[in-house]
Amino acid sequence: MIDINLFNLIGLAYVGNMIAYDFIPLQPVKQKLISILPLISSQVGMLLNCSKCVSFWLGLLLYQNILYAALAGLTGFFINYFLDRIKVWYE
Repeated sequence: MIDINLFNLIGLAYVGNMIAYDFIPLQPVKQKLISILPLISSQVGMLLNCSKCVSFWLGLLLYQNILYAALAGLTGFFINYFLDRIKVWYE
């Protein structure tokens, strides 16, 4: 279990966003994992392609507290929203 502070929470949410979208070397591995599991591929695909979901489950795994996990998921959502707005602004 890791120490709970604001920097760890934001870092965890950003790692969730990187797993879901931004970390390019991980994306082919993630898609291969989703295609290997055909029976539950839609649920796994939804889980691994959602920054809120990945941040929530990482928070639950590391903090072992539902409230901190929910806060990590919300922070992951905000990080994804801000990055989308920045991307639109540069286009």
